[in-house]
Amino acid sequence: MKFRGLVALSVSVCASLFVTAVAGPVYIEKVDMPMKAAMSEVKNVLHDGGYKIVLHLNILKLIQSQQKQLKIPHFNQHKFTDVQALVFCNPYDFSKLLNADWPAAAGCPLTLDVFSKGQNSYIVYGLRADFANTPASKKITQSFDSAVIKVLQGIPMSRQITKIPDFSGK
Repeated sequence: MKFRGLVALSVSVCASLFVTAVAGPVYIEKVDMPMKAAMSEVKNVLHDGGYKIVLHLNILKLIQSQQKQLKIPHFNQHKFTDVQALVFCNPYDFSKLLNADWPAAAGCPLTLDVFSKGQNSYIVYGLRADFANTPASKKITQSFDSAVIKVLQGIPMSRQITKIPDFSGK
């Protein structure tokens, strides 16, 4: 019973992460490292940047373990070797947004997903400026985005990409 509840919660969180990431523009970095090394670097730079990691999900492993029960057709057609998500927050930034425009605080905590394919990983961060309802909260969410991007750019062997790679094999 506990396992089912955990799976339901995890799938719900995963779905909300994907909805959040799709709701607005995204920032993408390619890292020339496999998942384990890339995730270690991501966690290190976030920690050094003043962020607290609230949750770490191994999305691909979680869904694959439930594949027979979930019956998702064509799962992982792009053949990612790993997909993980981090939920993180800077408590001071959250407080500023909560005070300036409390509905916009739905953009916190922040999330990013790391997609891995062999020796390369792709960090995808959903920009938060679209959550703002007021000029004050727009300024705060833009500062979130700038700060997170600056932190991610500190990852060795990483670079921003503007064209999403086509992994369809076509």
